Amino acid sequence: MQKRILLISHEMTYTGAPNSLLNMARLLRSKGWSVTVMTLVGGNFSREYLRHGFRVRWFDESISAAECRELAAKYDLVICNTVFCAKVACRIQEYIKTILLIREAENLSEILEKCRIDEGYIRNAENVICVSEYAERFIAKTYSPRRLRVLHNFLMTSPFYHPSANKVRGGKVHFLIAATIEKRKGIDVAVKAIKSLPKEILSQLVLDIAGRKPEWSRKFWERLIPENDNRFVYHGEVTRSKKRLFKCANVVLVPSLDESCSLTALEGGMFGKPLIVTENVGAKYMTEGSGFVVKTGSVEELAQAIKFFVLH
Repeated sequence: MQKRILLISHEMTYTGAPNSLLNMARLLRSKGWSVTVMTLVGGNFSREYLRHGFRVRWFDESISAAECRELAAKYDLVICNTVFCAKVACRIQEYIKTILLIREAENLSEILEKCRIDEGYIRNAENVICVSEYAERFIAKTYSPRRLRVLHNFLMTSPFYHPSANKVRGGKVHFLIAATIEKRKGIDVAVKAIKSLPKEILSQLVLDIAGRKPEWSRKFWERLIPENDNRFVYHGEVTRSKKRLFKCANVVLVPSLDESCSLTALEGGMFGKPLIVTENVGAKYMTEGSGFVVKTGSVEELAQAIKFFVLH
Protein backbone atom coordinates (compact mmCIF):
# COMPACT_ATOMS: atom_id res chain seq x y z
CA MET A 1 0.00 0.00 0.00
CA GLN A 2 1.33 3.46 -0.93
CA LYS A 3 2.60 5.48 2.03
CA ARG A 4 0.99 8.88 2.52
CA ILE A 5 2.90 11.89 3.84
CA LEU A 6 1.90 15.46 4.66
CA LEU A 7 4.51 18.24 4.40
CA ILE A 8 3.66 21.49 6.20
CA SER A 9 5.56 24.67 5.28
CA HIS A 10 5.53 27.88 7.31
CA GLU A 11 5.33 30.04 4.14
CA MET A 12 5.71 30.05 0.36
CA THR A 13 8.49 32.55 -0.40
CA TYR A 14 11.51 32.34 -2.71
CA THR A 15 13.79 31.46 0.20
CA GLY A 16 15.75 28.41 1.31
CA ALA A 17 13.25 26.60 3.56
CA PRO A 18 10.30 26.31 1.11
CA ASN A 19 12.80 25.43 -1.64
CA SER A 20 14.35 22.66 0.48
CA LEU A 21 10.89 21.32 1.28
CA LEU A 22 10.11 21.18 -2.44
CA ASN A 23 13.25 19.09 -2.95
CA MET A 24 12.01 16.77 -0.21
CA ALA A 25 8.54 16.50 -1.80
CA ARG A 26 10.04 15.57 -5.16
CA LEU A 27 12.37 13.00 -3.64
CA LEU A 28 9.64 11.35 -1.56
CA ARG A 29 7.37 11.14 -4.60
CA SER A 30 10.17 9.53 -6.61
CA LYS A 31 10.45 6.90 -3.87
CA GLY A 32 6.76 6.01 -4.16
CA TRP A 33 5.21 8.17 -1.44
CA SER A 34 1.90 9.96 -1.93
CA VAL A 35 2.80 13.57 -1.02
CA THR A 36 0.47 16.37 0.10
CA VAL A 37 1.82 19.91 0.71
CA MET A 38 0.20 22.52 2.96
CA THR A 39 1.35 25.93 4.20
CA LEU A 40 0.59 28.21 7.14
CA VAL A 41 1.14 31.35 5.02
CA GLY A 42 0.84 31.66 1.23
CA GLY A 43 3.24 33.20 -1.26
CA ASN A 44 4.45 33.21 -4.87
CA PHE A 45 6.71 30.18 -4.41
CA SER A 46 3.61 27.97 -4.45
CA ARG A 47 3.74 28.22 -8.26
CA GLU A 48 7.10 26.37 -8.18
CA TYR A 49 5.37 23.54 -6.33
CA LEU A 50 2.57 23.59 -8.91
CA ARG A 51 5.15 23.45 -11.70
CA HIS A 52 6.38 20.17 -10.20
CA GLY A 53 2.88 18.79 -9.77
CA PHE A 54 2.10 19.72 -6.16
CA ARG A 55 -0.96 21.84 -5.37
CA VAL A 56 -0.29 23.73 -2.15
CA ARG A 57 -3.21 23.93 0.26
CA TRP A 58 -3.71 26.16 3.29
CA PHE A 59 -3.22 24.69 6.78
CA ASP A 60 -5.13 26.10 9.75
CA GLU A 61 -2.78 26.60 12.71
CA SER A 62 -5.66 26.42 15.16
CA ILE A 63 -6.45 22.84 14.19
CA SER A 64 -8.94 21.11 16.48
CA ALA A 65 -8.68 17.66 18.07
CA ALA A 66 -11.30 16.34 15.65
CA GLU A 67 -9.32 17.67 12.66
CA CYS A 68 -6.14 16.09 14.07
CA ARG A 69 -7.89 12.75 14.15
CA GLU A 70 -8.94 13.25 10.52
CA LEU A 71 -5.28 13.85 9.60
CA ALA A 72 -4.25 10.71 11.43
CA ALA A 73 -6.66 8.76 9.25
CA LYS A 74 -5.39 10.27 6.00
CA TYR A 75 -1.60 10.15 6.46
CA ASP A 76 1.17 7.89 7.75
CA LEU A 77 3.60 10.71 8.60
CA VAL A 78 3.68 14.50 8.94
CA ILE A 79 6.80 16.67 8.53
CA CYS A 80 6.57 20.24 9.88
CA ASN A 81 9.16 22.44 8.17
CA THR A 82 11.10 25.01 10.29
CA VAL A 83 10.69 26.10 13.91
CA PHE A 84 7.75 28.30 12.85
CA CYS A 85 5.75 25.05 12.62
CA ALA A 86 6.83 23.82 16.07
CA LYS A 87 3.48 24.54 17.73
CA VAL A 88 1.66 22.65 14.98
CA ALA A 89 4.06 19.70 15.33
CA CYS A 90 3.44 19.43 19.07
CA ARG A 91 -0.30 19.70 18.51
CA ILE A 92 -0.67 16.91 15.95
CA GLN A 93 2.00 14.48 17.21
CA GLU A 94 -0.54 13.23 19.74
CA TYR A 95 -2.50 11.68 16.87
CA ILE A 96 0.05 10.81 14.17
CA LYS A 97 3.81 10.31 13.90
CA THR A 98 5.25 13.80 13.34
CA ILE A 99 8.71 15.20 12.63
CA LEU A 100 9.72 18.78 13.41
CA LEU A 101 12.38 19.68 10.82
CA ILE A 102 14.40 22.60 12.19
CA ARG A 103 16.36 24.44 9.50
CA GLU A 104 17.70 27.11 11.85
CA ALA A 105 20.82 27.10 14.04
CA GLU A 106 22.16 29.87 16.33
CA ASN A 107 19.47 32.26 15.08
CA LEU A 108 16.86 30.09 16.81
CA SER A 109 17.04 32.09 20.05
CA GLU A 110 16.40 35.38 18.24
CA ILE A 111 13.53 33.90 16.22
CA LEU A 112 11.84 32.45 19.30
CA GLU A 113 12.08 35.79 21.12
CA LYS A 114 11.00 38.04 18.25
CA CYS A 115 8.17 35.79 17.07
CA ARG A 116 7.06 34.80 20.58
CA ILE A 117 7.47 31.09 19.98
CA ASP A 118 7.64 29.02 23.15
CA GLU A 119 10.96 27.11 23.27
CA GLY A 120 9.07 24.36 25.06
CA TYR A 121 7.76 23.25 21.67
CA ILE A 122 11.32 22.22 20.72
CA ARG A 123 11.83 20.35 23.99
CA ASN A 124 8.49 18.58 23.74
CA ALA A 125 8.56 17.63 20.07
CA GLU A 126 8.91 13.86 19.93
CA ASN A 127 11.02 13.75 16.77
CA VAL A 128 13.33 16.65 15.88
CA ILE A 129 15.59 16.67 12.83
CA CYS A 130 18.11 19.40 12.01
CA VAL A 131 20.18 19.87 8.85
CA SER A 132 23.82 19.84 10.01
CA GLU A 133 26.15 18.88 12.84
CA TYR A 134 26.74 22.61 13.35
CA ALA A 135 23.00 23.10 14.05
CA GLU A 136 22.83 19.88 16.10
CA ARG A 137 25.48 21.07 18.58
CA PHE A 138 23.65 24.32 19.26
CA ILE A 139 20.14 22.85 19.48
CA ALA A 140 21.20 19.97 21.74
CA LYS A 141 23.09 22.26 24.11
CA THR A 142 20.44 25.00 24.25
CA TYR A 143 17.10 23.20 24.10
CA SER A 144 17.74 19.50 24.90
CA PRO A 145 15.00 18.01 22.68
CA ARG A 146 13.81 14.46 23.40
CA ARG A 147 15.22 13.02 20.18
CA LEU A 148 17.49 14.94 17.80
CA ARG A 149 18.97 13.65 14.55
CA VAL A 150 20.76 15.16 11.54
CA LEU A 151 19.55 15.02 7.96
CA HIS A 152 21.82 17.08 5.73
CA ASN A 153 20.28 19.55 3.34
CA PHE A 154 20.22 18.30 -0.24
CA LEU A 155 19.24 19.13 -3.83
CA MET A 156 17.34 17.23 -6.49
CA THR A 157 19.36 16.87 -9.68
CA SER A 158 17.79 17.97 -12.95
CA PRO A 159 18.89 18.61 -16.56
CA PHE A 160 19.49 22.27 -15.64
CA TYR A 161 22.09 21.45 -13.01
CA HIS A 162 25.17 20.54 -15.00
CA PRO A 163 28.55 22.08 -14.16
CA SER A 164 29.49 24.36 -17.03
CA ALA A 165 32.92 25.64 -18.00
CA ASN A 166 33.99 28.18 -15.40
CA LYS A 167 35.20 30.96 -17.67
CA VAL A 168 36.17 34.53 -16.82
CA ARG A 169 34.09 36.74 -19.10
CA GLY A 170 34.91 40.34 -19.92
CA GLY A 171 38.05 40.24 -17.80
CA LYS A 172 36.01 40.12 -14.54
CA VAL A 173 35.85 37.34 -11.97
CA HIS A 174 32.22 37.14 -10.79
CA PHE A 175 31.54 36.37 -7.12
CA LEU A 176 27.93 35.51 -6.27
CA ILE A 177 25.95 35.87 -3.04
CA ALA A 178 22.41 34.46 -3.27
CA ALA A 179 20.62 35.08 0.02
CA THR A 180 17.91 37.03 1.79
CA ILE A 181 19.31 40.53 2.36
CA GLU A 182 19.65 40.55 6.15
CA LYS A 183 22.40 41.00 8.74
CA ARG A 184 22.79 37.26 9.45
CA LYS A 185 23.90 36.59 5.86
CA GLY A 186 27.11 38.61 6.30
CA ILE A 187 26.72 40.50 3.02
CA ASP A 188 28.04 43.68 4.63
CA VAL A 189 31.23 41.79 5.56
CA ALA A 190 31.67 40.80 1.90
CA VAL A 191 31.14 44.38 0.72
CA LYS A 192 33.75 45.64 3.21
CA ALA A 193 36.17 42.87 2.22
CA ILE A 194 35.97 43.79 -1.45
CA LYS A 195 36.34 47.52 -0.75
CA SER A 196 39.51 46.76 1.23
CA LEU A 197 41.26 45.12 -1.74
CA PRO A 198 43.99 46.87 -3.78
CA LYS A 199 42.84 48.75 -6.88
CA GLU A 200 44.52 46.30 -9.26
CA ILE A 201 42.44 43.46 -7.73
CA LEU A 202 39.21 45.51 -7.58
CA SER A 203 39.44 46.21 -11.31
CA GLN A 204 39.19 42.45 -11.99
CA LEU A 205 36.07 41.49 -10.04
CA VAL A 206 32.31 41.93 -9.67
CA LEU A 207 30.15 41.00 -6.67
CA ASP A 208 26.71 39.85 -7.83
CA ILE A 209 24.10 39.94 -5.04
CA ALA A 210 20.68 38.35 -5.44
CA GLY A 211 17.91 37.91 -2.91
CA ARG A 212 14.76 39.24 -1.30
CA LYS A 213 14.83 42.52 0.65
CA PRO A 214 12.37 41.95 3.53
CA GLU A 215 10.85 45.04 5.07
CA TRP A 216 11.95 43.97 8.58
CA SER A 217 15.63 44.29 7.57
CA ARG A 218 15.27 47.64 5.78
CA LYS A 219 17.73 49.39 8.10
CA PHE A 220 20.35 46.83 7.11
CA TRP A 221 19.97 46.85 3.33
CA GLU A 222 19.02 50.49 2.62
CA ARG A 223 22.63 51.65 2.23
CA LEU A 224 24.30 48.26 1.93
CA ILE A 225 24.98 47.99 -1.80
CA PRO A 226 27.03 50.91 -3.20
CA GLU A 227 25.22 52.84 -5.92
CA ASN A 228 26.85 53.76 -9.23
CA ASP A 229 29.67 51.27 -8.56
CA ASN A 230 29.93 48.61 -11.26
CA ARG A 231 31.84 46.30 -8.91
CA PHE A 232 28.57 45.64 -7.04
CA VAL A 233 25.44 44.48 -8.89
CA TYR A 234 22.10 43.78 -7.18
CA HIS A 235 19.84 41.45 -9.18
CA GLY A 236 16.73 41.57 -6.99
CA GLU A 237 14.81 38.58 -5.66
CA VAL A 238 15.90 35.28 -7.19
CA THR A 239 13.13 33.51 -9.14
CA ARG A 240 13.58 32.09 -12.63
CA SER A 241 16.95 33.83 -13.18
CA LYS A 242 18.68 31.73 -10.52
CA LYS A 243 20.21 29.16 -12.87
CA ARG A 244 21.60 31.89 -15.13
CA LEU A 245 23.23 33.63 -12.15
CA PHE A 246 24.92 30.43 -11.00
CA LYS A 247 26.12 29.58 -14.50
CA CYS A 248 27.66 33.04 -14.94
CA ALA A 249 29.30 33.05 -11.50
CA ASN A 250 32.92 32.03 -11.04
CA VAL A 251 32.91 31.72 -7.24
CA VAL A 252 30.01 31.41 -4.79
CA LEU A 253 30.23 33.24 -1.44
CA VAL A 254 28.38 32.28 1.75
CA PRO A 255 29.77 34.83 4.26
CA SER A 256 26.99 34.17 6.81
CA LEU A 257 27.31 34.85 10.54
CA ASP A 258 25.05 31.83 11.08
CA GLU A 259 23.81 29.34 8.45
CA SER A 260 22.53 25.91 9.47
CA CYS A 261 23.16 24.18 6.11
CA SER A 262 23.47 26.52 3.14
CA LEU A 263 21.40 25.57 0.11
CA THR A 264 23.41 28.14 -1.85
CA ALA A 265 26.64 26.26 -1.08
CA LEU A 266 25.07 23.03 -2.37
CA GLU A 267 23.83 24.76 -5.50
CA GLY A 268 27.24 26.32 -6.09
CA GLY A 269 28.84 22.89 -5.81
CA MET A 270 26.28 21.38 -8.18
CA PHE A 271 27.17 24.02 -10.76
CA GLY A 272 30.85 23.19 -10.31
CA LYS A 273 31.76 26.50 -8.67
CA PRO A 274 34.41 26.90 -5.96
CA LEU A 275 33.09 28.18 -2.63
CA ILE A 276 34.06 30.58 0.12
CA VAL A 277 32.11 29.99 3.33
CA THR A 278 32.52 30.93 7.00
CA GLU A 279 33.10 28.67 10.01
CA ASN A 280 29.45 29.18 10.99
CA VAL A 281 28.07 27.57 7.84
CA GLY A 282 26.77 24.03 8.34
CA ALA A 283 27.63 23.01 4.76
CA LYS A 284 31.31 23.92 4.99
CA TYR A 285 32.20 20.32 4.12
CA MET A 286 31.32 21.35 0.53
CA THR A 287 34.56 23.36 0.28
CA GLU A 288 36.86 20.35 0.60
CA GLY A 289 39.35 20.56 -2.25
CA SER A 290 37.52 23.43 -3.94
CA GLY A 291 37.34 26.46 -1.69
CA PHE A 292 38.01 28.21 1.60
CA VAL A 293 36.50 28.26 5.08
CA VAL A 294 37.19 31.67 6.64
CA LYS A 295 36.71 33.04 10.14
CA THR A 296 33.14 34.24 10.68
CA GLY A 297 32.86 38.03 10.38
CA SER A 298 36.51 38.47 9.36
CA VAL A 299 36.84 41.11 6.64
CA GLU A 300 40.57 40.39 6.29
CA GLU A 301 40.28 36.59 5.82
CA LEU A 302 37.39 36.96 3.37
CA ALA A 303 39.35 39.57 1.39
CA GLN A 304 42.35 37.25 1.15
CA ALA A 305 40.20 34.36 -0.11
CA ILE A 306 38.57 36.62 -2.74
CA LYS A 307 42.00 37.89 -3.78
CA PHE A 308 43.23 34.31 -4.22
CA PHE A 309 40.49 33.48 -6.71
CA VAL A 310 41.00 36.72 -8.64
CA LEU A 311 44.71 35.89 -9.00
CA HIS A 312 44.08 32.22 -9.83
